[in-house]
Amino acid sequence: MSAEEARRTARERGLTATLTGLHGTLPGGTLPCGPTGCCVLPEPMLRTADRVWAGGTVAVLDPAGVERLGTVDTPDGPLTAVRYRGSPGPGGDPAPWPDWLAQLAGLRLGLSEALLDATVVHLGERRAGDTALLLQQLIKGALADVVTEQLEIRTVLTGTPPDVETLADLHRQITRTDRMLLRLLGAGGFLASGPGAVVNASELLADAWIGGGEN
Repeated sequence: MSAEEARRTARERGLTATLTGLHGTLPGGTLPCGPTGCCVLPEPMLRTADRVWAGGTVAVLDPAGVERLGTVDTPDGPLTAVRYRGSPGPGGDPAPWPDWLAQLAGLRLGLSEALLDATVVHLGERRAGDTALLLQQLIKGALADVVTEQLEIRTVLTGTPPDVETLADLHRQITRTDRMLLRLLGAGGFLASGPGAVVNASELLADAWIGGGEN
């Protein structure tokens, strides 16, 4: 799955379905762990994993080395956060790191675009006096900034995946963009049952695989 395919799927079908599809493209049942050994994935993918990315290589998974950190609830279904503490087993195939980070960025961008769609609808329904919030100059300016950020990210993701450092910057840019949208949604954007839950899960993906989002 390319970054563009991940973007389209996430915008249309949501986080869990897209992340499941991404895991389905990995060799065998691979648990892809980031620099700190952490991974966020759908529970069924964890149950079928028999290989692990550890130290930049793909090797045999030691089930005893998998530590469950908790469950991440999203409107699309729960995800499981884990940390791998086992030693790499035999194997040592190189992990397709830039491709994976690019696919995750595409996924997160698609979620961000869906959040923009929902934000526009919300602001169109809310009014200040006789004017929809969507038509206020400050609101329109903020939305224009969001669209610009998303277009920049999509442009960089087009074609060959950029290097890991650039991809890490893109993930941080997506995080900043999502937080801009949440502020436009007001208090409702931060409710556990609202869009803030998806944004939180999206940020956790970045935290796991690039070692932290926007600080």
